Amino acid sequence: MNAKELQEYRTKNYRDLYSGIIPDRFPVNDGFSVECLIQYAGKDLLTTQYQYTTELLIEILEKGMEISRGDNYQASYARNAVTNLFTRSRSFTMSKTGMIQHPEVSGMEADEYDEFIENPAKFSADKVQIRLNEGYQGSKWEMVYNYMKQYFAAQDMNRAFAEANAYIKEKYGMFTPPDGTTGMTAPPFDSLADFNRGFTNISIDIKRRPQKVLDAIEALMPQAIAMQRFSKVDILGASRIMTHMGVFLNKKDFDKFYWPTFYKLCHIAGERGQRMFIFCEGDWTRFIDELSTLPAGTRLWLEYGDPQQFKDKLGDKFILSGFYPLTLLKNGTKQQCIDKAKELVDILAPGGNYFFDFDKHALDLNDINPENYIATMEWVLDNAKYANAGQKSINVEFEDTVVKGFAKDYPAPKSAYNVPFDEYIKKYPPVDDRAIPAMREAYNKYARYGGM
Repeated sequence: MNAKELQEYRTKNYRDLYSGIIPDRFPVNDGFSVECLIQYAGKDLLTTQYQYTTELLIEILEKGMEISRGDNYQASYARNAVTNLFTRSRSFTMSKTGMIQHPEVSGMEADEYDEFIENPAKFSADKVQIRLNEGYQGSKWEMVYNYMKQYFAAQDMNRAFAEANAYIKEKYGMFTPPDGTTGMTAPPFDSLADFNRGFTNISIDIKRRPQKVLDAIEALMPQAIAMQRFSKVDILGASRIMTHMGVFLNKKDFDKFYWPTFYKLCHIAGERGQRMFIFCEGDWTRFIDELSTLPAGTRLWLEYGDPQQFKDKLGDKFILSGFYPLTLLKNGTKQQCIDKAKELVDILAPGGNYFFDFDKHALDLNDINPENYIATMEWVLDNAKYANAGQKSINVEFEDTVVKGFAKDYPAPKSAYNVPFDEYIKKYPPVDDRAIPAMREAYNKYARYGGM
């Protein structure tokens, strides 16, 4: 097949999978991050992250094609070294090797819950962002300049990654979801814990001030809903959630603090016709019954757990992936790596609703042995075909599994300073009413920038 035909074939396999139909073969995802690819290309991770261009990323991705075997090979990033240069972030710190890490931080004090609950976006802009970013702690003009620099640095980096990925997609026939159909949101409890209170403090808060925590989580829901309201809805896209704190809670606290808003967030997306892609960090076996109540066709990327148990309980309603221990690619023999892939494929692939992926993706080249990686991926691809392609794999309608009505309980999120046009012109009235339509268009065009 040429690149165009291969892209169409890959896209059809994903579309069938996501539509509850057994595809010609199950899709296969590559398992490395851009940080790993930088190292594979022989470049210095530390310095390269400050120098991204479209051309450099294409060079890195082209080199990575030596080991790539997946259907959706592309580069994405979680942290931006250049924006951190201007924000002087405390939330994301770089090691001497160039790896950007997220230390435990707290941008909110225990006695500030009421202020946070009143308007989380304003609290974040006025206090959390300043506390966690030293680049915002000087004069107002210093803050403005640093904010502008990081904003344009982020735009440049996004553009470079998008252009490089588009080039690789077309040249090699890779699958990617349609533009505007995918993005990321966060469970409200994770948002409260990760950047506002911190791991240690939130663990104390749920014991000492549980109602404040519950009220804060509810206050975060409008923003979480807005984050997953993409410009288009397509079955190939999804609202992505990377869970964090859930597995660190006992079952009682999970049911009380984590799950209720998580559950509603998924069903609110479902009411729009939007699917969910959830990375279940850690072992979610304790919460398997809760997962079973999500909309049909939800895509679950599972890190740990008994794959047979998940297949038996969830495999006829949800799309499963993961479980393959990335560490085996580093420490195992080639045959051990292949045997593990065979074990997982034998459990998870029958009946459909499966795509191959690892339990996590390699952040460092030392996380994998490239020879083991290639041998494993090639075995998987050689054994990914279905004899019963075209049969239904999910026998319940997506719409019938969506619980409707949650969205009406949540208004649009309050912005900190980005007020609606009609409110804004009270401070800057038009010289003539005939200017209002043009002013409104211009205001709305640029008011979407900035994130506050």
